Amino acid sequence: MSKSNEVYDLVIERLIHADFTFGDRLLVRELAEETGASRQPIMSALNRLSAEGFVHIVPQVGCEVINPSRDEIGDFFRLFEMLEGLLAELAATRRTDEEVMDLKMSQERLRMMSKSANASPGQYLNLNQAFHRHLHTMAKSPILARKQGNNFNMIDFFISQSIGFETLMKDSFLEHDEIIEAIENQSADKARKLSEEHISAIAVSVLTKL
Repeated sequence: MSKSNEVYDLVIERLIHADFTFGDRLLVRELAEETGASRQPIMSALNRLSAEGFVHIVPQVGCEVINPSRDEIGDFFRLFEMLEGLLAELAATRRTDEEVMDLKMSQERLRMMSKSANASPGQYLNLNQAFHRHLHTMAKSPILARKQGNNFNMIDFFISQSIGFETLMKDSFLEHDEIIEAIENQSADKARKLSEEHISAIAVSVLTKL
């Protein structure tokens, strides 16, 4: 892994675990001390984070985590919701039986995690993203899947800054069961509607908490 990627991954991890919060300053000196990276790869990582919308870089001033308005966060959730619904609709139309079985296995891993006394938010994050990424692959639309995949870190960042992941670990993933059933039955409209409602419910919780 390059130093730039190492710094990028470190900052993303801290954003989605709420170690960095809205408006926090990111200091090149501190990142250099922690990672051993020089200024150039650190700035490369910060520029990438800026392009993806996580930070603002102000020349001659510094870099800070975004501090979006409630409306901006709501708008982003609406975009995410629509794209997730479209991907579920396409997955229902184009899925194979083998892919449905794999999606069920991914859901079962989430279910087992929810029953574990040692379950952690990090486990939930990884398993939940794996479920959705598999669904995206089933849509057989790589451009849309890649776009939505890039949005997941931002959604997780907003969740970590508001409601946290503990409540989602308990029962939010259970809505996946209905989505899987709709995809398996090739009910495209229902799969889209259920996926949109799943994201919308999370958005309401996040926006209520802000």
